[in-house]
Amino acid sequence: MKRLVTAIAALAASAGLASGFATGPAAAQEALLQAASCFPQGSFFSKRFESFIDEVNERGKGVVQINYVGGAPAIGSQLTVVQKVAQGVYDLNSCTGSYFQNVVPEADAWKLLENTPTQIRENGGWDYMNKIHNAKNLEVLARHHFGTNFYLFLADGHAIDKPDLTGLHLRTAPIYTNFFKKLGATTQDTSITDIFTLMENGTVKGYGWPVLGHQPGWETVTRYRVEPGFYDVDLVMLANKRAWDSVSEEARALMSEVALKLELDAIANDPELNRKVAAKQVEDGFEVIEFTGADRDAWLSAAREAGWEGVNATSPETGPKLREYFVTE
Repeated sequence: MKRLVTAIAALAASAGLASGFATGPAAAQEALLQAASCFPQGSFFSKRFESFIDEVNERGKGVVQINYVGGAPAIGSQLTVVQKVAQGVYDLNSCTGSYFQNVVPEADAWKLLENTPTQIRENGGWDYMNKIHNAKNLEVLARHHFGTNFYLFLADGHAIDKPDLTGLHLRTAPIYTNFFKKLGATTQDTSITDIFTLMENGTVKGYGWPVLGHQPGWETVTRYRVEPGFYDVDLVMLANKRAWDSVSEEARALMSEVALKLELDAIANDPELNRKVAAKQVEDGFEVIEFTGADRDAWLSAAREAGWEGVNATSPETGPKLREYFVTE
């Protein structure tokens, strides 16, 4: 526990220096911030952000309080939430980079992180990425999911035996559209709320998703999980930079501490959680299609290269530099 507290304190101090926090006297008045998620309120991928809000509100009385307005799609399209953060409609947010490439094109690289968040804080990658976000009036507080891969899930009767998706029409999100297309699939980008219906009526034959966070009913329309997993669930916690800089140093320190504690917990515990849930899926009837040898290498190489090709196409100057920080090659 002492080691964890020390690590959090060190990371919080590092985050403060990297962000250029104001060092003036703490504001006498309690700050009230507005927060929104890119995922439905109460859903698996909003819960950690919601726990961050709860802890800050509990510990921050008299210093800072956060009003949570909910998540997409109830508050609007998931593709516009971070736009509103940058504009100042909301002050705090949890989102995946694939949903705000329209604000920060380089955000697509968050999914390609192979080094841990701690490692890129140490090698300069975090500061570099944060400066890119700062230019769009965003501050990156923490990466609160790490170690959770995506997988291709397929309907009954649509098993594959090699890394070739030709002839498959798949539901996608921006995070893996390029990868699936690179291997020959046709794709349909829709909200997660449409996945069950599209699979049930046969419009799509599969979808990409982690083993975590499946919605009720998906197990009834899914037969296969293709391994190995690819990319990494890249939920990051963001703030409107002007709002972040305007609150007291005490408020920023508290929010940094709580956010970074979630980051360290994700690094330590998410991989094991994923293994347990993956095993439970098999117990519940999912069949695993596992690529090995050259097929495994081809699958993972196609995912990595499709990902970086997409980043470099939109960000030819910053993309290659991010790869140096993010990738273990």
